[in-house]
Amino acid sequence: MGTEDKKTAAAIAHLIKHGILKKNFKIPQRKSISDKAIMFGSAVAPVAKEMIRAKTKNLTLRKIFLKTIKTKYFNDCLDACFEGAAREAFDNIDRKQYNISKTLVQDLTKVGQFKRFKLVERYCSFDLNFFRAIFEVGYNPKKVVIRKRKYKKS
Repeated sequence: MGTEDKKTAAAIAHLIKHGILKKNFKIPQRKSISDKAIMFGSAVAPVAKEMIRAKTKNLTLRKIFLKTIKTKYFNDCLDACFEGAAREAFDNIDRKQYNISKTLVQDLTKVGQFKRFKLVERYCSFDLNFFRAIFEVGYNPKKVVIRKRKYKKS
């Protein structure tokens, strides 16, 4: 056990002794980031950098993802993570069938494109402000303001 683990265990024992925590309290394990998340997240960054530096109008995260799924690096990531039938599913050229009453955006015409897009969407946890803050010179995200409720005496 390291010194940090000993300090944490001692703090938890102290809190249990004074009744603040229950006796069956366990320290939650930290979730590690999977290799796939790192790989596919890193596939999005160069495309985002290129689009932000080119000052693309009406830039959205969806536009970045759509351009990412067509890059060679993304294909290399797919090759490294998937094999056989699972890999072939990402190259499927059959027409994607949408439920017209529920789906508004139908820009992904192939089944393989749709699977690629959903994969990037699942593993890329960044938002557009994150990419803009990194790659756009002089960009600072807006300050987060937490509004407090005002009470009136009645």
